[in-house]
Amino acid sequence: MSNDNQVAGEASASPAFKKTAFATLIFSHAINDMSGAFFAPLAPLITKEFGLSLTAIGLIMTIRSFAGSLPQTLFGWLIDRHPSRWWLLSTPLVVGVSGTAIGFAAGFWSLTAMLSVAALGAACYHPAAASMARDISAGRRGLVMSIYVASGRIGHAVGPIIALSLVSLLGLKGLVFALSLYALSGAALARFAPVPAAKEAAPSGKEAPSKFPRKNRWPLAILYATTIFRNMVMINLYGFLPLYFAARGETLWEGGAALTLLLVSGASGGIVGGWLSDRFGRKAVIVFSAAAVAPLLLLFLRAEGVMQFVLIPPLGIFTHAVMGVRMAYAQELMPGSPALAAGIMQGGNWFISGATLAATGAIGDMWGLDFALGLLSVVAAIEVVISLALPKDGRG
Repeated sequence: MSNDNQVAGEASASPAFKKTAFATLIFSHAINDMSGAFFAPLAPLITKEFGLSLTAIGLIMTIRSFAGSLPQTLFGWLIDRHPSRWWLLSTPLVVGVSGTAIGFAAGFWSLTAMLSVAALGAACYHPAAASMARDISAGRRGLVMSIYVASGRIGHAVGPIIALSLVSLLGLKGLVFALSLYALSGAALARFAPVPAAKEAAPSGKEAPSKFPRKNRWPLAILYATTIFRNMVMINLYGFLPLYFAARGETLWEGGAALTLLLVSGASGGIVGGWLSDRFGRKAVIVFSAAAVAPLLLLFLRAEGVMQFVLIPPLGIFTHAVMGVRMAYAQELMPGSPALAAGIMQGGNWFISGATLAATGAIGDMWGLDFALGLLSVVAAIEVVISLALPKDGRG
């Protein structure tokens, strides 16, 4: 018996292994997503350092989004067909080195290249880890997947604190010291990451179950559309919230604190959303949270001072409430292709949503970020209408 098969046998026999493996995925997900939040809080400083406009910053974020989103569907397809721990083990080095080296960039193109390579590494990580998380989970998949997704938001939330602390003490090049966290993540994955579940053969005389039942294709298309519109709101808040506060005369730390607060509250909202979806259905959580986003965003943009920070937690909770819910929903619609389903939900739609970053930056240059971010409320309203067409039960 091979070493991988021995570990797989231990995994199926020992509940403790499952808990350890899941904890490892949660930790590595947080570290993986951490570098994705290094750039935004430093963007006000980088714009001065390199003399970049909001349009240029938006273009950098758009290119990075393309590199980190579109390949996820391809990686998901490959991972389903060729399961291996190496899809996961290869990512900390790629993401860590590229994501922490941005202080050594010489200008627009080198900065874009570094961020894009890091995003490509993350694109490989997400479908591989999401597929493993699904296999580890038992019955309450909505909650389990939401905890997994929330760990990425926690990493994203910690990112601004780490980036600003290192840069404040050591300058932009000091960001490279965060690479030690990626080395720790790689070591944890090498020791504890689970072996991908073996594909189940169809019983003798019976056809293998469909990987993607025909009846589920229309619900998946609707789910995909709602995800695009929700992600448009989230990705633009991630990218421009620190710049929004900088434009209002606030400090780097205040902008970074706003982003961290949004992401921490979003992580908690994602866990609660997953728990509620197991009890009341995926559609109910998607529709209700979508209906809350537009008014909360408009209230936030009209508020002043401390009141803006008071409104960030509910905005974060409702914008992020469906992140794990959508992934669980998609994997239920595509029961034989969990990695591909995760790649579609985590990657394919972020590609489209990320394309709006350059447009938001250009609108912000012309009419101000208040107006540009205010347009996202229209996007949120469109999602409400589309989400009403979802079937009541996503376990098709």
